[in-house]
Amino acid sequence: MFGSKAVVGLDIGSHKVKAVQLKKKGNTLELERFGVADIYPNGDRTAASGDPRQLKIQAVQRALNDGKISAKHCVSAVSGESIIVRYIQLPQMPEQELKNALRWEAEEYIPFHIDEVNLDSVILGTSSAEGKVDVLLVAAKKDLVNDHLEVVKATGLTPVIVDVDSFAFLNCFEAVYRPSHQDCVALVNVGAQITNINIYVGGTSRFARDINVAGDAITTAIAQKTGVTNGKAEDLKRTLGAPTPETKEPTEEEESSLISSIRGTVQRMTGSDMDDEGLDSGSQKAIRNVLTNLIGEIRRSVQFFENQSGGATVQNLVIGGGSSRMANLAAYLSSELELNVEVFDPLRGISLGPGLGQQQFNDAKEHLAVGIGLALRKVV
Repeated sequence: MFGSKAVVGLDIGSHKVKAVQLKKKGNTLELERFGVADIYPNGDRTAASGDPRQLKIQAVQRALNDGKISAKHCVSAVSGESIIVRYIQLPQMPEQELKNALRWEAEEYIPFHIDEVNLDSVILGTSSAEGKVDVLLVAAKKDLVNDHLEVVKATGLTPVIVDVDSFAFLNCFEAVYRPSHQDCVALVNVGAQITNINIYVGGTSRFARDINVAGDAITTAIAQKTGVTNGKAEDLKRTLGAPTPETKEPTEEEESSLISSIRGTVQRMTGSDMDDEGLDSGSQKAIRNVLTNLIGEIRRSVQFFENQSGGATVQNLVIGGGSSRMANLAAYLSSELELNVEVFDPLRGISLGPGLGQQQFNDAKEHLAVGIGLALRKVV
């Protein structure tokens, strides 16, 4: 359909736009070009003025220009609560008949009226139940998809596929990590507003959900706890990072005594007063509180999957997304979840194209997994 026309993987996040162009070189892949652009000035949504839709369009154009990407066709993705993913069992039947039946079966599994959504499905394989097949059902609200397509078209690009963030992230993982059929891995893509959780086992996805606990929640919690601006809170989030696994949360009595002691020392040394909580300690509490919620959601997701999966146990957790840049996050999640956790490297096995420096990629790589996964859908 597209011949040799290049296609860009376009990841329009809630704070950044990422544009990726891949190229096949023999049996290997090359990251030919990429661009990243903030949607809001200095990345601070609270300081932005103007129409959010127009800001996204402008950010897409900046990302394409910065990456020197001339492709006119794109694969993009959506995410959030308007995306419903279900894993269901249906009687064995020809694929076309199954697709026709899904429209009626879907009403039982999705919380929206069937006329309000776009439906898609993938047959995952024969079910453990006799005479049944496992089917992945995805429903996306039409309003969400139409709004997304309007933004894409307004940039001058022609959309060819609209995917789902969590599956694009999985697509990148599968391509660059080449997991075995026996691997059971939880993929956690921590973005700004949404965290995608996708559990990969037996060569496919067997659990997926989006949750509204992500990087912005941490930034907002720091700002509210300490009274600093969102920009300063973002800096504190990245530099302070997650608590070290061995850090013990003090009791209220210990904390009160410690704060009084520190305050007294500072007052004696400087002659000035000090707030009950210093900037760092207040920020660390805010970070810990939000991460506790995130960890709870990950843990519940893993437990739900393991209880439904007929014996499969999650062996590893791979984290990615812009918020995975937080210092010590992988170690903290590993300690709390008692799982091996690593930060995703979306360029494993992919070479850098001419003119792209390693440092340039390192500065952006946590943001690129979804874009790479999208570009892989139509790589030429």
